[in-house]
Amino acid sequence: MMKPIDAVLNHITMYRLVLYALLGMIGLATILAAFQLLPFSPLSLLASTAFLIVMCWAMNTVFARIFEVPANVESSAITALILALIVDPAQSPAAFQFLGWAAILAMASKYILALNKKHFFNPAAIAVVLTSFVLGESASWWIGTISMLPAVLLGGILIARKLRQEDMVWSFVASTIVSTCGITLVQGQTLSTELYQMLAQSPLFFFAFIMLTEPLTAPPTKKLRRFYGVLTGIFFIPQIHISTLYSTPELALVMGNVFSYLVSPKQKVTLTLSRKTKMAPDIIDFVFKSSQKLAFTPGQYMEFTLAHPHSDSRGNRRYFTLASSPTENFVHLGVRFYEQGSSFKKAMYTMNGKTQFIGAQVAGDFTLPPDPKQKLVFIAGGIGITPFRSMLKYLLDIHQRRDITLLYINKTRNEIVYADILSAAQARLGLKIFYTLTDRTALPLNWTGLVGRINEQMLMKIVPDYNEYIFYLSGPPDMVKAYEQVLRNMKIKHSQIKKDFFPGLV
Repeated sequence: MMKPIDAVLNHITMYRLVLYALLGMIGLATILAAFQLLPFSPLSLLASTAFLIVMCWAMNTVFARIFEVPANVESSAITALILALIVDPAQSPAAFQFLGWAAILAMASKYILALNKKHFFNPAAIAVVLTSFVLGESASWWIGTISMLPAVLLGGILIARKLRQEDMVWSFVASTIVSTCGITLVQGQTLSTELYQMLAQSPLFFFAFIMLTEPLTAPPTKKLRRFYGVLTGIFFIPQIHISTLYSTPELALVMGNVFSYLVSPKQKVTLTLSRKTKMAPDIIDFVFKSSQKLAFTPGQYMEFTLAHPHSDSRGNRRYFTLASSPTENFVHLGVRFYEQGSSFKKAMYTMNGKTQFIGAQVAGDFTLPPDPKQKLVFIAGGIGITPFRSMLKYLLDIHQRRDITLLYINKTRNEIVYADILSAAQARLGLKIFYTLTDRTALPLNWTGLVGRINEQMLMKIVPDYNEYIFYLSGPPDMVKAYEQVLRNMKIKHSQIKKDFFPGLV
C-alpha cells in the first residue's frame, strides 16, 4: 500500500512537500471559514496569507543580498504559511502591522541569529516569541482545531515519512501526553478532558509534524532527535511555567532549538568546484574545495543548495551522502544523472568553478561502529557506494583494519565506481569484495564475479557466521527495502541492520 506513496515522495523534495501540505491547510481553512466554522472570514485569511508571503519574500531577498547568500524562495514561503496558520488573520490595519513585524523578525532570525551562516531557531517560532515579549502580541495557534486535524494529520504523516523522522515525532507526542497525564493527575483535574483538549483542540500535531521536523534546527542523529522530541514535549504542555511566565508552543520549540544547536554541527560552507570526473555513463564524481575545513563522520550526509533559474517542483535543495573522508582536503560527491532529470540535477551537471554551491546540516547515523573489532557487511547498490567510499578512504588514511565484507551490486560492469579506493582497501586493509551484476544479457566474457541479485543463500555462503555481523544497506529505496527483507528472512535482528538516508530524487 505504501509503495506508490513512497514512489511519489521520492520524486519531490521535502521543502515542496511541506509547501504543498501547508497550502492544502490554507485551502481547507478558507472553505471552513466560508461556512463560518472558523472565527474569521475567508477573505481575511487569504489577505493575511498573501501579505505574509510578500513580506517574507521581500525581507528574505533583502537579507540574502546583504549577507551575500542565495535566497531560498521555498523557505520564505513555508515560513509565511506557517505564520498564517498560527497567527490570527488580520482584520484591521494594526493587525497587519503585527503580521509585518512577525515576517520581518522571522526572516531576520535566519541571518542575524546565526553562526557560520547556520541559524539557531525555527524562524516562525522565534518571530512570535519576540513579538510576544516586545509587542505584547503572540500567536493564537488557531490551526489547533478538530476541523483542521484531518488535513494536519494527512500532510504531517507524509512529511514525517519523507524525512524518516517518525520516531522523533512520536517521541514528542508520547512525551507530551505522559507529561500532561502526570500534571493533570497531580492537580486533580479530569484526565479525559485534558487529553481531548491536547489531542483534538491544540496545535500538538501541527507543531510535531510541521515545525519540530524542520531539518536545519533538528539534531543530526536519530538518538539525539528522539531526546529532542522528548525534551520539547515536556516544555510544550501549558502547565509548565516559571512564576508568571507560562510555556507556549513557540517558546517550547525555541528552548528545544537551543538544545539542538548545542549538540549539532554548526557549519555552513560554500563549495567551489575543483573538478568533475565521469566515472560511469551516468555517474559523475564532483570534487569541491570548501570555504572551511568540513567536520563530519564518514558515512554522513549534507543538505546542498544550488540556486538556479526555472526551478521545477523538486526545488533547489538536495541531500547527498558525502563520498569523501574527513581526512581529505576536498569534498567528493558521487551523483547519478538521468535523461529526464530535475532542474537541480541539470544545473549541477553544468556547474563550473564560479557556481555557488552551499552545504549545510551535516547529519546521519550511517557511520562506523566505535568498536573496530565489530564484523561488518556493506551492501551497496549503484551510487549507494558513496558512504562506503567515505568510510574506506577514512580507514585507509588512519591505517585501521576492520573485518569488512563488501557486496557491490550493479546492472553492468561499467557502472562500478570508486574502484581505486576499493582496490586499495582490498590490498591494504583486507577488505573482502564481491561484485555482482544483475543484467545477465550484458555480462563481460571474462566476468568472474557474482551474477544476479543477492539472496539468502548467497549471503549465508559468503558470511557463514552472519549473526555476528552488522549489515549496512545503501542504495535506492526499493533496493534497500528488498535487502532488508532478505536479512529479516535470515532472522537478522533489527539492531544489526543500518540503512542509509537516500531520498531518491532525480
